[in-house]
This record gives sequence, C-alpha cells and structure tokens, in this order.
Amino acid sequence: MTGMLWPVVIFMALSLAIGLYTYTQVQGSSKRYTVCGKSMPFLVVGTALAAQAIDGNATLGNTSLTFSTGFWAGAAIPIGLAASLLIVGRFLAAPLNRMDLLTLPEFFYRRYGRAAELLASVLTVICFIVLVAGNLSAVAWILSVVSGLSYGACLMIGTGVIFLYTIAGGLYAAIWTDFFQIHVAIIGFVLAAAYVLWTRGWGPITAALPPVTLNPGQMTTIAGGGLANWANIISLAFGNAMALDFMERVFSAKSPETARKACYYAAGWTIVIGLCASLLGLVTISTVGKIDDPRMVLPAFASAHLPYWIAVLVFVGVLGASMSTANGAMLVISVVLARNVWQRWSSRRVTDETMLFLSRALALPTAIAAAWIAYVRPEPGILLVVAFDIVFAGCVIPLFLGVYWARATQAGALASILTGTIARGICYFVVPAGWSGLDTLLPPVLSAVAFVAGSLMTESSTAENSEELLCDTP
Repeated sequence: MTGMLWPVVIFMALSLAIGLYTYTQVQGSSKRYTVCGKSMPFLVVGTALAAQAIDGNATLGNTSLTFSTGFWAGAAIPIGLAASLLIVGRFLAAPLNRMDLLTLPEFFYRRYGRAAELLASVLTVICFIVLVAGNLSAVAWILSVVSGLSYGACLMIGTGVIFLYTIAGGLYAAIWTDFFQIHVAIIGFVLAAAYVLWTRGWGPITAALPPVTLNPGQMTTIAGGGLANWANIISLAFGNAMALDFMERVFSAKSPETARKACYYAAGWTIVIGLCASLLGLVTISTVGKIDDPRMVLPAFASAHLPYWIAVLVFVGVLGASMSTANGAMLVISVVLARNVWQRWSSRRVTDETMLFLSRALALPTAIAAAWIAYVRPEPGILLVVAFDIVFAGCVIPLFLGVYWARATQAGALASILTGTIARGICYFVVPAGWSGLDTLLPPVLSAVAFVAGSLMTESSTAENSEELLCDTP
C-alpha cells in the first residue's frame, strides 16, 4: 500500500496548487467567484458536470454496494445520476441558464417568493452537507489506506485541503481542478475495467458469482430488493435535478444550448465510469473473498490484483472524483447561505465585497459539519441516496412545475415542500423494512398532490404574470 502514497500526495498537491492559483481569476467579484461570469464553453461545463456526478459515491460506494448487495444495488447509483443529467439537459438546463441565476434557490425566490426560497435553501443545504460528507469519507478512506494514518486524521487532512482551494477560487477552483481530477478517474477506471475483462473474460467473471448477484429479481421483485433499487434510481434521477453543484455549472455555461449539450456529454461519462466501477465490484466478489468492511474491497482488489500504475490511477481517480464533488458542493452551500439566506433576510445592504467574504467564510462551518457526519457515519454510497431523498421528497415538484406550469403559485409551492418533507420524515418511521423504497417514492406523490391543489385554490395570476416573474431579477 505504501507504494501508492507518493502518487496520491503529488496528486493532492497539484490539486491544491491549481485551486490556489485560481484565486487570481476571481478578481474580487462575487459573481465571478460563484458562476465564473457565465463564460464557460461546452467541454469545460460538460467535464465539470461529469466530475460532480462521478464521485466517491458513484465509484467507491458503488463498488462496495455491488460487493455486499448485488450488481443492481451498486449500478443504481450511476444509472440514476446519468438519468438525472439527461433529465436536466432536456427540461431544465436551457430555461434556467436563460434566467441568469446565481443559485438554484434564487429560482424559488423569483417564482414563489422569499418563504419558498428559504425552505428550498435549508433543505438543499442539509442535502448537500450530507453529500459532501459522503465524498469526504471516500477521500479519507483512500488516504488512510495508502498512508497508514487513522481515518480521523486523514479526514482532517482531506477536508483541510479541499476547504483551502474552495475558498481561494470559488467555481474557478472547482472547474479547473475538476478538469484535472476527472480525467485521471476516467483513465483509471476504464483501464481497470478493460484489464479485468481482457485477463479474465466476462464469462469466467460471471461464472464465479453467486446466482443472486446478477439476478434480475433485484429489479423486478420486492423480495429481491426491486422496490428499493428502483426508488434509489428514481430518487437520484429526479432528486439530483435539485443538485446545487450541477446547477452552478449549468448557470456558468455561456449559452442555454451549451448548458443543455454539456449535460448530455456528462451523462455519457457518468454511465461509462459507473458501470466500470460496478464491474470491478463484481470481480471483487470472487477475488477478495471475505472482508469485514465492504468499503475496503476496491482498495484491496486494486492493490492486490491490478498492475501498479492502473491501481495508482484507480486510487487517485476515486480520490479526485471525491475531491471534485466535495469541493463543488462545499462551494455552493456557502454561496446559498450567503446569498439566499443572509442577504435575503438581512436588514442591511450587502455589498459585492461583503458577499464575496461571506461566500468564503461560510464554507468553514459547512466543512466542519460535513466532516463530522463523515466521521460518525462513513458510508459513501448510502449517504448519496439519503442526500437526494431529502430534496426529492419536497422540492422537485415545485421546480419542474414552476418552469412548465404557469398556474403554479406560492401557496402551492409551500404546501408541496412542507407536505413532501414531512411525509418523508413520517415514512422513515412507519414504512416496514420489507417495503423499503416506498418511503422514498410516496412523499413526492403527496407533494405533487399538495402542489396542484394549493395552486388551483390560490390561483390569482396569469401565464403572462408568471413569465414576468421568471424573467425578473431580485
């Protein structure tokens, strides 16, 4: 394992150096810090979107779930994330980019008012702190494996490095480091998957698996886990449409068409790398054997069964994918807290200089909260699903119908957010374990009913008024 240490240290040092350099690109502007002045071309935006989807959850978490539960449990993560990028590209990227937004909760302000914006901000911040935690957990596991240091110490080191370059360059730091980090992950996982297929063959790999591992009953029967797996896919596909980090990249695109095409490009890479990770998870079942901690199966397999340089690329790929997502999410949480909570509810005028300071300063409590969650519950794959369950329950319906239904009202949005969120909390306690997945799928249905009913009962504006609201700036 120690042979992996120096490549990992060099990789983290390069990421930190690139991120710190981007401080020069911000030029004292909070808008440049947040969305890069809305100037990013197709390849940059597409790569950055892929970097947010291909993270520690879709790689390390995917492999561990495949090893411990079965192929479909792990593959559900990249399938859901890729579907989300396709949905965002088809329905949301162009109209939201056209609105010249700085954060996603700002859409709720323009469409539904301050109260809805505050609810959306709180829920998405909670969701993304959990998402950051999942990726910090993956970073810490990799550092711990290659260095021999404790998980807690590595968690502090990883969090500190990501925090420093996040506050230096904002979205510039996220995008520049994404471009470097994600290509290492792509090369590493594609080479690893190609190597195991070339040396072992698909037939021998599947022949060595227990029959239940690839059983389609995992998707078609409740007893086989089909309800839970479908719930995970649907939750990621639609809940990720509320992803703050995805949308920051959509907003940074230089045109609506650029934003739309970038989503499709990212979806392709997400499914490719995700399925490569699932394949590695399948191979570990027959090669790693019994292991106490499923999170260790990918590091154990890579170090023992892959050529050194491919193993290095896999280790560094997981590290980079996790760092890129943690960095982007940490950034956008602090920006939402500064813009959509502090500024919106402050009685004093907030200058651009103050906004830039707040956007940086609020990253510190964000990093601390995420690191604490990662310490007490270090489960990358599970934390991703939990994160998007939160916003899937209450915020997705107001987002989509706010864009496409002119009769949507503030009362409908508030009813929808509260109904879905409360229902998700109740379902967590009352849905039996045998019906796992229903607790994810039922709350958005109730949220939709509340939204439509609330909007129809309080409808007071025309389609033209709604269009004016969408185009207005706060």
